[in-house]
Amino acid sequence: MHTKKRIYSAVRTALVFGTAGALTPTVINAQDLQSEENVEKISVTGSRIARSEFSSSSPISSFDSGDLMQAGVASIDEFLKDVPAFTGYQMGTSTNNGSDQGQKKIDLRGLGFNRTLVLINGRRMIGDASGDGAVDLNVVPQALIKRVDVLKDGASTIYGSDALSGVVNFVLDDTFEGVEYGANLGFGTEDRQARDDGMYVKAGVAGDKGNIVLSLAYMNQEEMKQEEKDFANQTLFPLLQSDGSFALEPSGSSNSRRIRTSAGNYIVDASSGQVRPFESGDIYDYSPVNALITPNERWQMAMLGKLELTSNVTGYFEGTYTRRTSQQRLAPDASFAVSPTVETPNNGVQWNDYVPANNPFNPFGVNGADNWSLIGADGPTSVRINRRFVESGGRLFRQSTDTYRMVAGLNGSLLNDTLFWDASYSHSETETSDETLNYGRFDRWAIAVDPDACASDSACPGVLDPFSDYGNISQEQMDYLTTGSLKDIYRGQMELFTFNLSGEMFELPGGYTGWAVGYEHRNEEGSFSPDEFIANGLTTGGASDPLSGSFSVDEVYGELYLPVLENLTVNASARYSDYNTSAGDSTTYKIGADYAATEELRFRASYATGFRAPNIAELNQGDQTDFPIILSVCEFGDRKLAAGDITQTMYDNCIQSGVDTTDAGEYGFAWQSTYTVAAPSDPLEPEESKSQNIGLVYQPQWLEGFAFNIDYWKIEIDKVIGSPDMNDLYRQCMNSVNFESVACDPFDTSGGPHNTAEFGNFPTDAKTTLANQGTLTTSGWDFDVAYDSPLDLGAVQGVSVSWSATYLDSYERDYPLTGTIELAGTANGFEVFPEWRWQSNIGIYGDGWTLDYKVRFIGEATDRFASASSAADVTAEQTIYHDIAATYQWENVTVSAGINNIADEAPPYFHSAFNANTEPGTYDVIGRRLFSSVSVSF
Repeated sequence: MHTKKRIYSAVRTALVFGTAGALTPTVINAQDLQSEENVEKISVTGSRIARSEFSSSSPISSFDSGDLMQAGVASIDEFLKDVPAFTGYQMGTSTNNGSDQGQKKIDLRGLGFNRTLVLINGRRMIGDASGDGAVDLNVVPQALIKRVDVLKDGASTIYGSDALSGVVNFVLDDTFEGVEYGANLGFGTEDRQARDDGMYVKAGVAGDKGNIVLSLAYMNQEEMKQEEKDFANQTLFPLLQSDGSFALEPSGSSNSRRIRTSAGNYIVDASSGQVRPFESGDIYDYSPVNALITPNERWQMAMLGKLELTSNVTGYFEGTYTRRTSQQRLAPDASFAVSPTVETPNNGVQWNDYVPANNPFNPFGVNGADNWSLIGADGPTSVRINRRFVESGGRLFRQSTDTYRMVAGLNGSLLNDTLFWDASYSHSETETSDETLNYGRFDRWAIAVDPDACASDSACPGVLDPFSDYGNISQEQMDYLTTGSLKDIYRGQMELFTFNLSGEMFELPGGYTGWAVGYEHRNEEGSFSPDEFIANGLTTGGASDPLSGSFSVDEVYGELYLPVLENLTVNASARYSDYNTSAGDSTTYKIGADYAATEELRFRASYATGFRAPNIAELNQGDQTDFPIILSVCEFGDRKLAAGDITQTMYDNCIQSGVDTTDAGEYGFAWQSTYTVAAPSDPLEPEESKSQNIGLVYQPQWLEGFAFNIDYWKIEIDKVIGSPDMNDLYRQCMNSVNFESVACDPFDTSGGPHNTAEFGNFPTDAKTTLANQGTLTTSGWDFDVAYDSPLDLGAVQGVSVSWSATYLDSYERDYPLTGTIELAGTANGFEVFPEWRWQSNIGIYGDGWTLDYKVRFIGEATDRFASASSAADVTAEQTIYHDIAATYQWENVTVSAGINNIADEAPPYFHSAFNANTEPGTYDVIGRRLFSSVSVSF
């Protein structure tokens, strides 16, 4: 086993460091290698040219099934999100509140899911059913993964659209022989939380003419609620203390409803029955019922096969099927006072949460036209209620997804094996049924609290008491106020035909030139059929229009590999793409070079252009409405101005808007507003990118088995399709004199975001349009160090050490409405962009066993929506995790076990975190976790 480990270590190091030339004789024994005449030519990720030696001008990280076993992860996305080059927002089972629920997606360089291209065996995979082009990793047949290659460079010339930040290629084991059974189990050490388990069987047979490999796998992730973890069981807010300092305080547990008026916020005290001002301890705490780890169950089947049809023609087949069911759980819906009235975008239904004077349960007996002298109002006011529908049990979101993929092809050789060809056709389909339960109904709240309206509606079961304690609304009333089961249906389909031709031409001083050309035709279709309630905007979840669309593209490419000198190779490639949509046609190119200055020192560099065509969702979507949280710049404005956390202009605009900026101002650092992104008004063009890499590799002869590389990278994307963050719009608008910035244009009021005196001067609603309107620019450094050496210490026969790191130097997001925003070293909501991320590993191995110790490091990130004057801690502190794993192989049985996060390190808190006071996609939320696996082969 240790010999096999060292062989793979050499291959992986060759991919990471660009060549195996210097490492092969020092790490792999001669008897482990084929003779020079029989060395097989292979293709590496990022190239269509098969070569007998590893050489790449682009950095590639590669991991095999043994790495996945040692990591002890429940699914492949959890492994990849710990790779330092993946940053920003990673989606998985820890994503409870967000879009594309139940899916697992990865984000290379933090540039977005749909700018990281995901392949299986070098072929494009179908995106998820939402039509956004991003791939759900739930569908990757995990039992057959042989290797995962991460190409950290633009690759549009080889693979087409979407490969702006890089490529993740899952290489499946299509040569397996025998039968293997396996099972795994993992859980948190605190009450066996977040248990995950799985099992698989795979079998392969081979004959003189071909082989076939089959697998069947089952994986299950159980739910863990936020109430099960101390860091997440209460929502934390930064509050002003009596001594003038700030501290993090949890939400309250009062059963009283918040009553919002233009004179302030009030409640009816549960003990005295009297009206009193609203206090921080009265806030409803939504955290305990929310899921922290969401349940996810998968069944997978896969079949791979090859058959030699003639001496130089081989047929092959790939088939995969995945059935996934998943669920998310959120706090009960509410009658949130979002705005005085909310007009839904489709049918004009008006909704508000005013309580009329003639409601028999109204303790004031007044409505919006009366003077509330009893609470100190000086003029006309209104009573509005914020009440959670606790009696509903909470909102549930359930998905059931079926995805299948089939590939059939032929490959062979011509002209005495000097010319190689490959032709394939693939067909993929995916369908998701997305069920939602217990949404509130906009159209019935106002009826239920109004005696006259209720009497006119035969379905109304009786006038609602919105002031009552939780638990006092009858089931009949809840059935009236909330939806039952709502079902949205997503469908997607992809057809792909490819033809590739490659070979060698003339000989140069460094060897024979290699070339490849090819043609691809791809057709994609997608549709979204929302439930009638959602399409008509009758729920508190917002409104969504139906969607249906398709596109097709024809592409040709060419690639050259030129060994100009013995120590200098140049590679170049180009691609032409022609879409039948507004994307039109695009031409991209790439050039790279690899130069061996000495036997120990090499340099490599590449420059590439790329593109991303607008996907089906972007081309065909209607207006999309969401309810983001807006973080105020005005709260404690006096203190913020003195600390330099807001500008004088921001402060003046707060005063002009009538917002109290003193420490005595009303509590409420955040408000939920309505943000609508309208359908594109102009045809969408492709995004365009430029990427560059330059690095060096050092492999000293005086230290066998050691290699070091450093790479500088930069990616710039223009014509970014999207819309700015509403918080960025709000802050930019508030920082403009007399609200004259274009960032103020999307807001509903001409007097700035806070010009809503009737509604407590809260930030109001906004609307923008999806368009090509942004630029993303990011740059940084990658570092890799590896050392592997045999030892003669009894049972210990070798040691391996590695360190892999990414330093994020800059990440600029630029939209015309908001200007340039630097994200490197920051955190906000779903995204975390630490400057430093690294992981190190030290292991020892012997005859049939390995023992590894890993350290994972995530650097600190400053919350860019918080300020030192208004929060106890505005920085997500650096986090370090320690893991240990061991593997033992005895004859045909392999056992692995370990502990992740040995120190039970809790994730860091930051102010604008949207889920569980932290970012669960970046940080470990399970805590100390035990894992084990066993496989038996025959």
